[in-house]
Amino acid sequence: MANLIVTSALLVESAEKLASIRQEFDHTDDHAGADPSIWGQSALESAMEQFAGDWGIHRAKISTAVGELHTKLEDMTAGWNDTEQKLSDSLTTEKV
Repeated sequence: MANLIVTSALLVESAEKLASIRQEFDHTDDHAGADPSIWGQSALESAMEQFAGDWGIHRAKISTAVGELHTKLEDMTAGWNDTEQKLSDSLTTEKV
């Protein structure tokens, strides 16, 4: 079994990816009605618009959850960095 290796860089990268995911959820509506003619039939176009509207409710809930997870990950990163610094400081000895 492999050991779990956590680094500050990995935590920062994870937080950045979560922020990117949340941004995608928040701006999906920007693309929803960009070119309705791609659907061809008006009934299909209407169904897709309705789906996009309905999905907006779920997307908002997911976006909120991802945002909360992002905040927790940023807090964890700060705590990790603080703990890592304290451990490093405790191992440093001054030569007299």
